[in-house]
Amino acid sequence: MFEVSENALMMSIQAIDQIAAQCSAKRDAVSGSQQADYDEIIEAYEIAAMELREVYEKARAEDADLPPYASLVR
Repeated sequence: MFEVSENALMMSIQAIDQIAAQCSAKRDAVSGSQQADYDEIIEAYEIAAMELREVYEKARAEDADLPPYASLVR
């Protein structure tokens, strides 16, 4: 498995969450097929977020210095 620093992992989680939120806002501002396009993009970010959360929770179980996941996302 690849290794990243705790800081990079936390920043990645926050970035993915922020981008997904921006895409959701943009999705709400459009209609029709454009919404479907955003749905696909948002789903891809949500999948990435779930994978990062699993890695984060595992790292957190091994290192008590990491804050709770919920404090990193909206």
